[in-house]
Parts: sequence; structure tokens; C-alpha cells
Amino acid sequence: MIKKKSIFSKDNILIFILIIALIAGAFASPTFLKLNNIKNILFSCCVYGILAVGQACVMITKEIDLSIGAMIAFLPTLSIQIIDRLTKLAQGKSIIVGGNYVMTNWMLIVLLTMAGGILMGMVTGLIVVKLKVPSLIVTLGTMTALSGLVYVLSGGYDLYLTNMEGVNWVGTKAAGNVIPVNFIIFLSIGIVMAVLMKYTKFGMRMYSTGGKEKAAAISGINTGRWKIIAFMISGLCAGIAAIIYCSRMETVGASQGSGYEMTAIAMAVVGGVTLEGGKGTIMGTVLSTVLLTVVLNIQQLLGLVSWYQNLTIGIIIVFAALLHNYKGKRFKTTLQTTT
Repeated sequence: MIKKKSIFSKDNILIFILIIALIAGAFASPTFLKLNNIKNILFSCCVYGILAVGQACVMITKEIDLSIGAMIAFLPTLSIQIIDRLTKLAQGKSIIVGGNYVMTNWMLIVLLTMAGGILMGMVTGLIVVKLKVPSLIVTLGTMTALSGLVYVLSGGYDLYLTNMEGVNWVGTKAAGNVIPVNFIIFLSIGIVMAVLMKYTKFGMRMYSTGGKEKAAAISGINTGRWKIIAFMISGLCAGIAAIIYCSRMETVGASQGSGYEMTAIAMAVVGGVTLEGGKGTIMGTVLSTVLLTVVLNIQQLLGLVSWYQNLTIGIIIVFAALLHNYKGKRFKTTLQTTT
């Protein structure tokens, strides 16, 4: 007998709460439904959401990546510095004018930023898998190191991208003057990863690695390899998010992306992903991204300062963890009474 999907599934509940949040936002501020604010919400969804999708992949394998926020600043800064040094060697001139203005090679910066994210994810995964160091410790150390190293590379000064042609295309252009290109990119990444995780062997092995690692290893799945792949996906997502952020702002700042890793974790957790591994969906993460971005946007419109947003994110993470713990205990109690 085919089991019918309950209307009270996590994804449906998230959609219901999102509708309530949208209605509340419309009543809370007259500017909430204005086109510029909608674009702002969709842009914020993109950066946070791409990070959250990568984070969800790592968490499904029972690991965590705290370095993704620091990568937002570090990866493009490193890419610019590498290109600048190579250009000086090859042509005897700098791509940075006046100490702050980056003049050329935007596409090369894009490619190096994404490649750097993948490489950093692979290194992190190798340390976790081969050296058996907990991912919490590895990525916490990486986050701290990158946050300092980006200041060393940049000298603490912002790098401006305003003089490069096409730099703001991904960050500002909108299809039909309504839906930002970057939101379409986020949605595409979310859909592709959701399909892979739900309908292919790729997803089955990722969930098996996080849910029942010993059983997966016995059945022939190389769980270490899949954890490394998860970190590489997270790194790639951080690189893409960094590109979109820099394109939108037309700057590369040493402090950009600070704290974004916690927001990404909150979005993954609300979407049903847990640190126990093997649970949650990418589509749930996409929905929770939109929901939390709307909530944070309402707070901004009400004039609440940033620490209230941090408070909200912290409460949401704790509440989601408590709710998951309650459901787990209730399931075990039900199982014991029926047996």
C-alpha cells in the first residue's frame, strides 16, 4: 500500500508559516510589498540560501562547516591578489589602481573564487576524514584563520570593482525587472541539489553516510569520500555566494560575510536538517531560507538593529533543536509502547 504524504509535512508547514509571515510583513510596514523591498528580499535569499544549501549537504553527512562566512571575504580577496601578482610578473603592471580599484579580469576572478572554494572544501574534508579531526574544530579554526588572513592580504582596505565592465550583472540585473538573476541562480542550485539528493544514488549515499555510517561502510559505500564531496559542495556554494555578494556591492571587503555561517545553519536546521546526520531536505532548506529572510527583512523595516536579528537567529536555532529533540523522544516512546 502506498503511503500518502501528510498535508502536515515539514515543507507544507514551512509554506503555511511563510504565507503568515508575508501577511504580517504587509501589515507591519507599507514598504514591505514595494518592488525594491521584494528585490532586496530575493537578493538576501540568494546569498544566504546558496550558503545554506552547501551547509545542508555537509550537515546531512553528520558534519558542519563554520568557515563559509569567512570565505565570502577571503576567496575573492585571494583571487584578486593572485591575479594581480601574476599580471605583474607577466606584464609588469598591476590590476589594482590607486591601491583600491580593481580594473580588469572579472571572469578570471570568478573562476578562481569558485575553484578556491572547491579546493578549500576538499582540504577541510581531507583533514576531517583522514586525520579524524572533528569538523567543528577544523572549520572553527579555518574561520578564525581566514578572518585574519583576509586583513593581511587586503591591508584592511576595501577593494572596489566599480571600474570593471559587467561586474554587477549577476548582482543587480533582474528578469522582467522583478526577479533578480541571482535569485534564479539560487533557485536553480536548490532544485538541482534537491533532485540529486532525493532521486539519485548520489543522494542515497550522502544520506547513508550521515544516517548510518557504519552500515553504509559495510555495504561498500566510501563514506569518507562522500564527506569530502559534501565539503567541496559547501566550498563551491561559498564561492558562488561570494561572487554574487561582490557583484551586488561592487566591492570586496574584509568583513563581508561575517556571521553568515550561523544564518546558513539556522536555515538548514529550520528546513529539517540536523547535526545527527541523514535527515532533512534541500527543498526544506530553500523554503526556510525564504521564510527567515522575510522575517529578518520585517525586523529591518521595523527599525530593529542588527543584534536583534542575531537574537532571532539564535532563538530559532535553539527552538528548532528543541522541537527536533521532542519529536525524537516522542517517536522512541511510541515505538516502545507498540513493541
